[in-house]
Amino acid sequence: MSLEPQKRTVFRLHTVFGAILLFVMLLPLSGAYLFRIYENDLVRQTESELIAQAAYISATYKTLLLEERLPRNYGLPVPENKTAEDPEFHPVLPQLDLRRARILPPREDGKKPDTSIQPFEGRVGKKLEPILQEAQAHVLSSTRVLNPQGIVISGTAEIGVSLAHPTEVQTALKGDYSSVIRRRISDEPPPPVASLSRGTHIRVFTAMPIILDNRLVGAVYLSRSPRNVLKALYEEKDSVFWAGLFVLTLTGMIAWLLSQAIGKPLKALNQRAQSLIRGEKQVRKLPTARIAELSDLMDNFEKMSTAIETRSDYIRSLSMHLAHEFKTPLASIQGAIELMRDHKDMPPDQHTRFMENITHDTDRLKRMVNRLLELARADVMQPALEETEITPLLKDLRAQFPQKITLDLPSGEITAQIGADILESVLTNVIENSFQNGAENVTIHPRQEEDGITIDITDNGPGISEGNRDKIFTPFFTTRRESGGTGLGLVICRSLLRASGGSIDVIPANNGAHIRLQLTGTA
Repeated sequence: MSLEPQKRTVFRLHTVFGAILLFVMLLPLSGAYLFRIYENDLVRQTESELIAQAAYISATYKTLLLEERLPRNYGLPVPENKTAEDPEFHPVLPQLDLRRARILPPREDGKKPDTSIQPFEGRVGKKLEPILQEAQAHVLSSTRVLNPQGIVISGTAEIGVSLAHPTEVQTALKGDYSSVIRRRISDEPPPPVASLSRGTHIRVFTAMPIILDNRLVGAVYLSRSPRNVLKALYEEKDSVFWAGLFVLTLTGMIAWLLSQAIGKPLKALNQRAQSLIRGEKQVRKLPTARIAELSDLMDNFEKMSTAIETRSDYIRSLSMHLAHEFKTPLASIQGAIELMRDHKDMPPDQHTRFMENITHDTDRLKRMVNRLLELARADVMQPALEETEITPLLKDLRAQFPQKITLDLPSGEITAQIGADILESVLTNVIENSFQNGAENVTIHPRQEEDGITIDITDNGPGISEGNRDKIFTPFFTTRRESGGTGLGLVICRSLLRASGGSIDVIPANNGAHIRLQLTGTA
């Protein structure tokens, strides 16, 4: 069964923020863009309807004209390039684009014509007028039928006046279809959100030429206001409701994503920081984050929290032991001084004995202070990128001890990632402990393993009892208190090795003591 941590799917913080900001940015932009598209579609729809009406009116007008006796060469000649290649089909397509079109001023009023209309034009106009009036009641378009000179001969208003001056009419009288958007002055107050729409106060004008036998015999001039986009949206209120519901749902999902992906982990980090300030023990791990930076932050915070708790426990334990260790010699010194002060006639031999006790306790306190300084330096020591060859160091170390040291060296050289002075200090401390506890021989066996370098140190002494085995790395624990032991030597060794990525452990043994060092090997 694999104990490796499962890989989590994480995302970069800037990726999450970029996606969220993109969604937030697209919501209003897409809404405004769709609003304009829909509004433009209403304008083009209006133009298409006017084109269809103009086509029918043009066809009706030509039919009525053919019933009359027309003068020869009636109308205006149409240039050859204006003549449709296919005489049967020549569709007229909408041309307006509200997003880019220039909105012209309102159309000027009709002018007095320079010429009068011909009698047959008046008769055809009279026949066509009821049809146009009836159509206006249904399609709401303003209709004008113009003769070749631009005079209104039939329509819903302005009959008999000249409309040859508008640009769109001028284009139609030359044989081309034309459409424009003009500003409309309305008697009704604007809607509250009129600023969102370009189409609130506009009117679409179309002018279609009437061509009979390749001669321009008139033009159909139509105009109508497009549907108001707000009214159109109201008519599509069901669709708008569901679209709004979708936007609200999407916004809610974004808020939930922010809460789960960022807010929840940060809240957990804040709660953990507050509990650390209060000094509370941590029993639950921080929740898993799905963002890479937050995941790394929470993992590092978890490690920091554990390190702070471990350090706090260590300081608390050390303080308790330190108070106990200092209390005994200080009490002894204080008692001796009080006795010597109260009994000034104390015999010389007793006075000397009290002074020796004071000196002994003072020396012990000095040794403990020095060892505590060494321990403090070891605890704050930063690991250095040093490498040490094990075999030469062990051979030099053997020469320093008059007692017997046996080296069980491997055939090849092994190198550890640790400073030579640190490793020498640790080995010296362990060897001295062995000889001070009655060992006559110490064997050192280094070896290279897959996960690093192991150094086993065994002796033939009385060994470490099972009861003391768990206490050997406890600060101030020593079995040689009377001979000056401080109980800090192995604690300092453990701090030195830990700073270099190593460890020290006691291995159960049937005979003697067995200490094992684990070091980091070189690649």
